[in-house]
Amino acid sequence: MKLLRSGYRLLFLCLMFVSSAVRAEPLLWQVDDPDSGGRAYLFGSIHFGDESLYPLPDYVQKAFDSADSLVVELDISAVDQVQAAHLLALTGRLPSGGTLQDKLGEEQWQSLKEISEGLGFSVETFQRMQPWLVAVQLTAAQIRRSGFDESLGIDRHFLKSVKESRPGMPIVELESFAEQMSLFKELSDAEEVSFLQQTLSEFHQTPRSLEAIMAAWKVGDEAALVTLINGAFESREDKLFQRIFADRNAMMQVKVSERLSRGEDLFVVVGAGHIVGDDGLRGRLKTEGYQVKALHP
Repeated sequence: MKLLRSGYRLLFLCLMFVSSAVRAEPLLWQVDDPDSGGRAYLFGSIHFGDESLYPLPDYVQKAFDSADSLVVELDISAVDQVQAAHLLALTGRLPSGGTLQDKLGEEQWQSLKEISEGLGFSVETFQRMQPWLVAVQLTAAQIRRSGFDESLGIDRHFLKSVKESRPGMPIVELESFAEQMSLFKELSDAEEVSFLQQTLSEFHQTPRSLEAIMAAWKVGDEAALVTLINGAFESREDKLFQRIFADRNAMMQVKVSERLSRGEDLFVVVGAGHIVGDDGLRGRLKTEGYQVKALHP
């Protein structure tokens, strides 16, 4: 079974962010349940960002202000750090006696050493980590080094807004930290090594890919975002595409639909890759018979 054509690009699709100075006009949809009167606003999250993202457009803020609940993938600020560290140790560390170097070829190890040192890490820091966790940490470090910050991500912005200006507003999590970690835990040894290899191979090529993603999000170009997401895979049948997008989109749709059927008003902020396209939340809810309209310019 073929994996991603670009594992590194996949990580960035999960951690999309923007940086250009152009005022953002991002995608926003309104979804209505004509039977219950429930309403959901769908807004794609950029998990890492900078100050150029803010303030968000008035139509986004207005939608948030009118909702009764904020729906996110995960409220990372509410995660128990002790439990998270324990879970990460269970899923992200190699079995006793094993080392990362044992799993990699000499060329891969030397490439990891060069990239690690360029980021200010000793390669020995990664010896006891599973390959998938190394790939994630390298990617996050590269993003931060480029001047972007998860505290300025869109989901964090709204979570902060709830705590500061709407403390009584419920926060609904669609996933748990354990469920997100399981996405990587289920990879085979060969898939994990391939994932890390793609991260290493494309590490120095990411700026061009990121610029395309930034531009598409800022101008609200759904077709471009879909192309960028699909272009990271050999096909839509790839196992990781199913895990990262298809399966989770279906799960999110069910949970959002359940709340719409109860007449709730929701502001849904999940990764932009989970909303766009026919298989995203917007397309799935429209197929289910909900009334969907665009609110963006």
